[in-house]
Amino acid sequence: MAEKIPSWLERLLLPRLSLIEGELKALRGEVLGELKTVSIRIDSLERKVDNLESRVGNLERKVECLERELTSFRSEINARFDSLETKITLIEDVTRLKIEVKALTEKLESIARS
Repeated sequence: MAEKIPSWLERLLLPRLSLIEGELKALRGEVLGELKTVSIRIDSLERKVDNLESRVGNLERKVECLERELTSFRSEINARFDSLETKITLIEDVTRLKIEVKALTEKLESIARS
Protein backbone atom coordinates (compact mmCIF):
# COMPACT_ATOMS: atom_id res chain seq x y z
CA MET A 1 0.00 0.00 0.00
CA ALA A 2 2.30 2.66 -1.22
CA GLU A 3 1.00 6.11 -0.86
CA LYS A 4 2.03 8.66 -3.38
CA ILE A 5 4.06 11.56 -2.03
CA PRO A 6 2.42 14.83 -2.92
CA SER A 7 4.38 16.53 -5.70
CA TRP A 8 4.87 19.75 -3.76
CA LEU A 9 6.43 17.77 -0.88
CA GLU A 10 8.60 15.84 -3.32
CA ARG A 11 9.82 19.08 -4.92
CA LEU A 12 10.61 20.43 -1.47
CA LEU A 13 12.39 17.34 -0.11
CA LEU A 14 14.32 16.03 -3.14
CA PRO A 15 16.81 18.91 -3.33
CA ARG A 16 17.41 18.63 0.41
CA LEU A 17 17.84 14.84 0.16
CA SER A 18 20.29 15.29 -2.72
CA LEU A 19 22.24 17.81 -0.64
CA ILE A 20 22.31 15.42 2.34
CA GLU A 21 23.40 12.57 0.06
CA GLY A 22 26.27 14.71 -1.27
CA GLU A 23 27.30 15.66 2.24
CA LEU A 24 27.23 11.99 3.29
CA LYS A 25 29.43 11.02 0.33
CA ALA A 26 31.88 13.81 1.19
CA LEU A 27 31.89 12.74 4.83
CA ARG A 28 32.45 9.12 3.78
CA GLY A 29 35.43 10.25 1.69
CA GLU A 30 36.87 12.20 4.63
CA VAL A 31 36.37 9.25 6.98
CA LEU A 32 38.03 6.87 4.51
CA GLY A 33 40.94 9.31 4.16
CA GLU A 34 41.30 9.52 7.94
CA LEU A 35 41.04 5.74 8.25
CA LYS A 36 43.81 5.37 5.66
CA THR A 37 45.97 7.81 7.65
CA VAL A 38 45.25 5.95 10.89
CA SER A 39 46.00 2.64 9.18
CA ILE A 40 49.34 3.96 7.91
CA ARG A 41 50.22 5.20 11.40
CA ILE A 42 49.23 1.86 12.94
CA ASP A 43 51.41 0.04 10.40
CA SER A 44 54.29 2.36 11.27
CA LEU A 45 53.79 1.74 14.99
CA GLU A 46 53.65 -2.02 14.40
CA ARG A 47 56.98 -1.86 12.57
CA LYS A 48 58.45 0.15 15.45
CA VAL A 49 57.12 -2.34 17.99
CA ASP A 50 58.57 -5.22 15.95
CA ASN A 51 61.91 -3.40 15.86
CA LEU A 52 61.78 -2.81 19.63
CA GLU A 53 60.88 -6.45 20.24
CA SER A 54 63.85 -7.49 18.15
CA ARG A 55 66.14 -5.15 20.08
CA VAL A 56 64.79 -6.44 23.39
CA GLY A 57 65.44 -10.00 22.20
CA ASN A 58 69.02 -9.04 21.33
CA LEU A 59 69.47 -7.41 24.73
CA GLU A 60 68.07 -10.48 26.47
CA ARG A 61 70.59 -12.67 24.64
CA LYS A 62 73.40 -10.30 25.61
CA VAL A 63 72.28 -10.35 29.25
CA GLU A 64 72.21 -14.15 29.21
CA CYS A 65 75.73 -14.17 27.76
CA LEU A 66 76.91 -11.74 30.45
CA GLU A 67 75.29 -13.90 33.14
CA ARG A 68 77.21 -16.93 31.84
CA GLU A 69 80.43 -14.93 31.79
CA LEU A 70 79.82 -13.72 35.36
CA THR A 71 79.15 -17.27 36.51
CA SER A 72 82.38 -18.39 34.86
CA PHE A 73 84.23 -15.43 36.39
CA ARG A 74 82.86 -16.26 39.86
CA SER A 75 84.01 -19.85 39.49
CA GLU A 76 87.46 -18.68 38.42
CA ILE A 77 87.67 -16.22 41.33
CA ASN A 78 86.55 -18.92 43.79
CA ALA A 79 89.21 -21.27 42.44
CA ARG A 80 91.85 -18.57 42.83
CA PHE A 81 90.73 -17.81 46.40
CA ASP A 82 90.88 -21.52 47.21
CA SER A 83 94.40 -21.62 45.78
CA LEU A 84 95.39 -18.54 47.80
CA GLU A 85 93.96 -20.07 50.97
CA THR A 86 96.09 -23.17 50.37
CA LYS A 87 99.18 -21.00 49.78
CA ILE A 88 98.47 -18.94 52.91
CA THR A 89 98.17 -22.12 54.96
CA LEU A 90 101.46 -23.30 53.48
CA ILE A 91 103.13 -19.96 54.25
CA GLU A 92 101.82 -20.09 57.83
CA ASP A 93 103.21 -23.63 58.20
CA VAL A 94 106.60 -22.59 56.78
CA THR A 95 106.70 -19.55 59.08
CA ARG A 96 105.88 -21.75 62.07
CA LEU A 97 108.64 -24.18 61.03
CA LYS A 98 111.14 -21.31 60.65
CA ILE A 99 110.30 -20.11 64.16
CA GLU A 100 110.72 -23.64 65.52
CA VAL A 101 114.04 -24.10 63.65
CA LYS A 102 115.26 -20.75 65.00
CA ALA A 103 114.27 -21.76 68.52
CA LEU A 104 116.01 -25.14 68.13
CA THR A 105 119.09 -23.45 66.66
CA GLU A 106 119.23 -21.11 69.64
CA LYS A 107 118.91 -24.07 72.04
CA LEU A 108 121.69 -25.94 70.21
CA GLU A 109 123.91 -22.88 70.32
CA SER A 110 123.26 -22.45 74.04
CA ILE A 111 123.96 -26.15 74.65
CA ALA A 112 127.12 -25.95 72.51
CA ARG A 113 128.34 -22.97 74.55
CA SER A 114 127.85 -24.69 77.87
